[in-house]
Amino acid sequence: MENRRSSRNYFPEPKFQFRFLRFLLLGSLVQIGTTCAVLYYFLKQNYQILVQYAGLDEEVQNILYHELRLLISMISATFVVYLAGVAVLGVLFSHRIAGAVYALKRTIKAINDGKDVQLRLRQDDEFQDLVEGFNQMVSRLRGRDTMRDAS
Repeated sequence: MENRRSSRNYFPEPKFQFRFLRFLLLGSLVQIGTTCAVLYYFLKQNYQILVQYAGLDEEVQNILYHELRLLISMISATFVVYLAGVAVLGVLFSHRIAGAVYALKRTIKAINDGKDVQLRLRQDDEFQDLVEGFNQMVSRLRGRDTMRDAS
């Protein structure tokens, strides 16, 4: 009985996966930056109006501006957590796609080397319909080759 270690390579197609992650993270950073800038602008404007027309003491003004900085910091921290979540989900999702592409490439190479193999993917990978169609195609081509060789 063969004892195989189960280790998961989360980057079977690193070139594709890093491009995918870069696109995903840059898009998220643009959204986060825009949202933070808009929030900061309007919150700061509201605080300035409040301080200007409320006639507050300088100590109260300092407390309000401190709370504004704290609020912006908390929003920024929330976005950092969001960005980390996007990165993790991006790696996991791209792994499901890249794993299928890697298995397809490996199977095509084995078939070209003359081996009798079938394409198999993990159950949670994408493209299960593609696998069934690919295996049917290979089986039919083998059948044609067998019939041609028998003639």
